[in-house]
Amino acid sequence: MMLSIIITGFGTGFVNDAHAAKKFKFTMQNMFSLNHPITVAVAKMAKEVKKNTNGQVIIQVLPSGALIKGPNIFETVGNGAIDMGTTCSCYHGGILPVAATAFALPGDPRGVDQILEFIYDEEVLKFYRDAYAKVNVFYGAPLVMDGYTIVSKEPITSWEDLSKLKVRASGTIAKTLQKMEVPTVFIPFSEIYVALSRGTIDAEISGSHTESYLAKTFEVAKYQTVPDISGAQNCEVIINQDRWNELPENLQVAFEKELKACSTHVAALFAAENQVVREKMEAQGAEYVELPQDVVKKWISTAVSMWDEDLSKDELSAQYIQLVKKDLKKRGYDL
Repeated sequence: MMLSIIITGFGTGFVNDAHAAKKFKFTMQNMFSLNHPITVAVAKMAKEVKKNTNGQVIIQVLPSGALIKGPNIFETVGNGAIDMGTTCSCYHGGILPVAATAFALPGDPRGVDQILEFIYDEEVLKFYRDAYAKVNVFYGAPLVMDGYTIVSKEPITSWEDLSKLKVRASGTIAKTLQKMEVPTVFIPFSEIYVALSRGTIDAEISGSHTESYLAKTFEVAKYQTVPDISGAQNCEVIINQDRWNELPENLQVAFEKELKACSTHVAALFAAENQVVREKMEAQGAEYVELPQDVVKKWISTAVSMWDEDLSKDELSAQYIQLVKKDLKKRGYDL
C-alpha cells in the first residue's frame, strides 16, 4: 500500500512538471518599419513575455514583409498560417467592417489617451474580442497613434478656405468631406508629395503630423492643422484564436499583462516623438494652424450624421457607434 502511494505521488508530480515546462512558440509578422515606435514596443513585449512566463511563451517577431505584407496579416492570422501579427484595422474592413469603422473615426474628438481608456473598458474590450473571434482572431491589444490631420499649402482660417481646396483623402474621411461639398481626389500615398509640389492637390489627409514629417509632405505643404479631424488611428496586436486558446490560463494572464504594457508603451513613444517632430518641422518652416471653431463644429456634426446614416448599416458597426456615443456622453462631449 505504501509503495503504491509513493509511486502514484511521484507520477503526479512528474506530469505536473512536464506540463509546467511545456513551451508555446508564436511566430509574429510585424508590419511596421525597423525604427517605428510600434516595432520598438513589440520587441520589448516579446522579451517581457518570455521572461515573465519563465520561457514558456516565446514570440519570434519577424520584420516587415518577411512572410506576409501588412494588408494580408489579418486574414493570415485568422486562418492559422501565422500565429500573430501587428496590423491596422483599416486593412481588414472587407473581412470585418466594424474594424474599418473603428479606425480613425471621423469627427471623434477623443485623443490617444481617451481612446485607449475606452478600448480597455471591460464592455468595449469584450465587444472587440467577440467581434474578432467571429473570424478566429483574438484581439490582443490596441496600438493607438494620433488621428488624421489636414496638411495644406495655404492656411485654413475659415470654412470658405476649406471649401475651395482640392483635398487628397480616402475612406470615411473622403465621405465626410464630400458630404460637406469639399472636392476630394484619391492619390496613392507614395504620390502625395509630388501631387502637392505640382499643385495637383491643395491639401492632403493621410495620417498624423508625425506621418507628415516622415513623408516630408510638410516641405511642399507647410500648414499643419489642429486639432485632429478624426479619432486616433487604431492599430493592433492580433493572435490566432486557436493558438491563444491553447495557452493555460496562467500563461494567458501573463501574456495579456504584457500586451497591455505594450499598448501603454506605444502611446508614450508616440507622445515623445510628436513633440520632437513638431520642433523639427517648425524649425524647417512648417506652421501649426488651429481650425476655427465653426469649421470644427461643422466637421464633427457632418461626421456624426455619417456615423448613423452610413456606418451603422453594418450591425456590429452600429453597436460600436453606440459604445462610442456612450463614452462621449460620459466624458462630457456634446455632439
